[in-house]
Formats: sequence, structure tokens, C-alpha cells
Amino acid sequence: MNSNRMTQTLRHVKSSFYLIFLLSLFFCKPEGEQNDFYTGPLTTVGGDVERLESFQGKVLVLDFWATWCEPCAKAVPTINQWKSSVSEKDFVFRGINTDTSEPIEKIKKDMERLKMSYPTLLDKDWKLTDFYHVEGIPCLLVFDRSGKIVYRQYGLVGSDLSGLVIRSHVWAASELP
Repeated sequence: MNSNRMTQTLRHVKSSFYLIFLLSLFFCKPEGEQNDFYTGPLTTVGGDVERLESFQGKVLVLDFWATWCEPCAKAVPTINQWKSSVSEKDFVFRGINTDTSEPIEKIKKDMERLKMSYPTLLDKDWKLTDFYHVEGIPCLLVFDRSGKIVYRQYGLVGSDLSGLVIRSHVWAASELP
């Protein structure tokens, strides 16, 4: 009698397993490839609109900065050197200006003064800054080719360049999933 009861229990467990498995096929569908890109439009200092999704397939580097930020100004030469050391077919660099009230002309003049070699997008209302939980500037965010954040760094000095260049080789070698 004990053996009969065990057989019934096993059948019940098996049928429960199959039922759960079949239900999971209907209700637990994969969501597709997710990325970390902010989906809203972003305005350039020239007035054009860009979307981060348009950079999928490349490694994207975002540099959050402001005109009043001295550490941001000191980071620009390092970012310029980093940018010149990698392939434009593999990497895209964008500044993200977080000034809330500075006029565009002031931002453009600061970009020239700093000799910033990469375009800047505006984040006057901090939508992007809040979306990525940027808690200080300068802040670097690096996205892999599929749009996942793979690196975050606050502050940047010249001695960081060699590490960024080494990581760049890894990021450039990564393939889309």
C-alpha cells in the first residue's frame, strides 16, 4: 500500500511539473533584447535631435559635464586623447551638458575653450542625468555594442587614460548578442 501511494504521488508531481512547464510557455515569454538606452530625444548644441538608440552597434561613451565644473574641464583633454586612440567605426563619444540655465552660446564657447573634440547633447531638465542616476560630474558612462552600461566612472585624470584604452580593446572586441 505504501508503494501504491508513492506511485500516485510521483504521478501527481509529474503532472504538476508538466502543467507548470506548459503554462510557462504561454505566460513567461522572453522580453527580447533589453538595452540601457534612454529612449527620449536629445538636443545637440546645434539644435539637431539625436537618440542614443541610433548608436547601437557601437561602443558609446557619454561624458556628463557642466560649464562651471573645473574637474569636468580637466577631464576633457584625457577624453580627447582617449577618443583619438580608438576607431570611429567602433566608438561614439558624446558630451552631456547638465547646465540648467546657461545659454547655448555660453556652452558652445566653453566647448571651444576646452577644445572638446566630441559633440555635446543638452540635458537642461536632467532627464538623462536622473535616468542614469548620475550623482556627480564629471561622470563617464560606457555602453557596449548592445546598449548595456558596462562602465561608470566619476572624475577623470590623465593617469586614467591607459586603463580606459586597455578596456576599449575589450569593449571594441565585444560582439552584439
